[in-house]
Amino acid sequence: MSDEYYRIPLDFEALLQRRSLPRCSEEESIAQHLYLMLTTYFGESRFDPTFGCLVWEQDFEAMTNMRWKDAVQRSVEETIRTHEPRLEQVKVVVGVDDFEMKGVNQRIRKRLEVTVKAVLHRTNEPFGFRASLFVAPLSVS
Repeated sequence: MSDEYYRIPLDFEALLQRRSLPRCSEEESIAQHLYLMLTTYFGESRFDPTFGCLVWEQDFEAMTNMRWKDAVQRSVEETIRTHEPRLEQVKVVVGVDDFEMKGVNQRIRKRLEVTVKAVLHRTNEPFGFRASLFVAPLSVS
């Protein structure tokens, strides 16, 4: 039962040639699905316009605003509750910090840290997920 889920990205060439596809555990499948939710904006999926999260619709100037972080947190929690039935008791924590990239020109990017704590519906085991997304590039001369 530990390898009944397909690993993302799917190898369509192997699929068309009827070769077996790489599999993963339920926990890895959930983590892949959560990451897909975080990197998708609302309306990007033609089949379900509610799939995704609020991160990509916000003005990046407001990213340090507490209201923005709360709105993103609620959005991610709601998306997980709606689109990931394998999880229960979902709690999301969102943090934003500056990440400096060294180079010819100094660049500062906003890094969004998303932490999810939940319980697996089937087994009642704790589940944890953490992702970092780089958004809002800023240039500093």
